[in-house]
Amino acid sequence: MKLDGLDVAIAGAGVGGLALGTMLARFGARVTLYDQMEAPRPVGSGFVLQPTGAQVLAAIGLLAPVATRGRRVDRMVGRLKDGGKPVLDVRYRSDEFGIAVQRVALFDVLFEAARAAGVTFEASARISGVEPGEHPRFVFVDGQRSTPADLVIDAMGANSPIGNRPDSELSYGALWATVPFPKGDVFQENLLEQRYDRASRMAGVLPVGTARAGAPAMATFFWSLRTTDYAAWQADGRDAWLEAVGRLWPEAVPLAEVAEPVHARYRHLTRQPVLGRHALKIGDAWHATSPQLGQGANMALLDAASLASALIHAEDIGAAIGRHLRQRQMHVHSYQFLSHCLTPFYQSDSRLLPALRDHLIAPVTTLPGIRSIISTLVTGDLLDPVGRLRLAEAFARTCSRGEKRREDEGSPL
Repeated sequence: MKLDGLDVAIAGAGVGGLALGTMLARFGARVTLYDQMEAPRPVGSGFVLQPTGAQVLAAIGLLAPVATRGRRVDRMVGRLKDGGKPVLDVRYRSDEFGIAVQRVALFDVLFEAARAAGVTFEASARISGVEPGEHPRFVFVDGQRSTPADLVIDAMGANSPIGNRPDSELSYGALWATVPFPKGDVFQENLLEQRYDRASRMAGVLPVGTARAGAPAMATFFWSLRTTDYAAWQADGRDAWLEAVGRLWPEAVPLAEVAEPVHARYRHLTRQPVLGRHALKIGDAWHATSPQLGQGANMALLDAASLASALIHAEDIGAAIGRHLRQRQMHVHSYQFLSHCLTPFYQSDSRLLPALRDHLIAPVTTLPGIRSIISTLVTGDLLDPVGRLRLAEAFARTCSRGEKRREDEGSPL
């Protein structure tokens, strides 16, 4: 179908919302993106852009500026506390790698691309629901309604108020902070490292490159924490935390010393993606998981690309939504299942599961055939989620149209 003149309303200026808005606006849709912030800004820690997400960004001409700011990741290694036995060792295939990036780096690229494509932003928009119909619209907390649209998208993330489920919060979250990447050879720039003490304590160091050109190289430091223990952690103070970090991972203490931690709470849920006629959810608003498999932002990019591709290939909006769900549901449900099963091995109060992880699962994953399967799971390539989207065919005109619009408007991107 032709997207020229299609009115699209998107709630949430995160990875999925910005990517979808950019794609649709480049094909002529009139896109309005609502966000609850006074001005759109990134929320969240550094993460690994997997090959699946990278292919989506490449298809719309945005991978290069993201990759320039990020750091190539070739391997993920987890050891027992204080540098002990390795119980996780995932290597990418020879022709693939991850790109570790700061959230702000990806946000800046997507935000500038959305503005250059002509997306209209409405800030301080607190949305509480969707009014269904042939031309649905958002309902704001003050009872006002947005302008009716042809298509309405909830991309507000795991905490979306639309269909919110408080019981979906996981017992473990994490503290995270972006800190200067340490000099010397203690940490490697192409390696995600983790340390474990059973499943109740986990720390990680992820090199995440630079926020922008000329900025210093940084790393994201993670510290697993039971959500109910956060108040006690605050009360105990920094010295107690540094002692705990030292017992688990002495080399990471300098990172914790300069950290200004943010507390992240995680959810595991799968909501109904369709909110009504011509209204649906994408990204974590549809399918939120713990970060153990590292697929959140990549899944959001896949959802955005899938819906945009479906709208281009289908005859009308209803058919496009059906096509989009067929393209994404199996992949989404597969990773929801995997996250549900695997998370307790790394974040839980169980004593049995981490013992199985260390003494049974870890040795098995070193076998050549199993190692390849694990690599496929981590890269997000299970079930070939990108191949079924026909991105090359769908977006062949996207980059050229986006470049022309940027030339016309004099945009630097």
